[in-house]
Amino acid sequence: MKSAITIISILYIAFTANAQHSYQPLDSANTYYSNGNFEKAIQLYEQVLSEGVHSSELYYNLGNAYYKSNKYPMAIVNYERALKLSPGDSDIAFNLEMANMNIIDKLEVMPEFFLSNWRYKFNHLLSSNIWALISIALFVSGLLLLLVFFFSRISVIRKATFWIGILFIGSFFVSFNASRKMKWYAEKEPEAIIITPSVVVKSAPNAAGTELFIIHEGLKIKVVDQLDDWRRIRLSDGNKGWLKVSDLVVI
Repeated sequence: MKSAITIISILYIAFTANAQHSYQPLDSANTYYSNGNFEKAIQLYEQVLSEGVHSSELYYNLGNAYYKSNKYPMAIVNYERALKLSPGDSDIAFNLEMANMNIIDKLEVMPEFFLSNWRYKFNHLLSSNIWALISIALFVSGLLLLLVFFFSRISVIRKATFWIGILFIGSFFVSFNASRKMKWYAEKEPEAIIITPSVVVKSAPNAAGTELFIIHEGLKIKVVDQLDDWRRIRLSDGNKGWLKVSDLVVI
């Protein structure tokens, strides 16, 4: 019995020590940030991310550290990543807006049909994972209500559970489609931020391609195609072209 207790105690101490070690870089990064040592804070926040820890708060803090260091493109990258995990966070959205005020390119957004624009904004209210969880909850709830409808003999309950169940199943298809579309956006047309101070966009994926236009660091674009170390991008005003993968960071 004593040996079992000893083993449990050793495992507990080891687990506690490991947990403290895992959080030590994050605590140190927060301390460096509070003391105004933003470069060291950035280094430690990036270390935590490299260890597989991801959260909106971590990206938000890293974005703040980059912003305080006047490294606006990387600040925008991390604010965008934080906003993907917490789409409704007003603090992240505000800081992202402040960071975007420091970029050179101010492009007009190509007008879209209002229904397409509304659907796009609706899908982006939540992340793909959150939409998926909502769709699962709606589907299960809808099935349970329909089961009550089939087995209940009380007219009022049957009528209520039938229509509410149908509503839940219909809402399931809406949320499932939103989750699917958000996943499609992330995989097929990922958003990225330009990190090179000035980039000449080419007409073809090679150095000999015609020079189309110039864009600058901090600009948000979409990646629509790739070939080797070249990426075809689309701007919010509809212009397209090719640039090197080293010129951008995917959000």
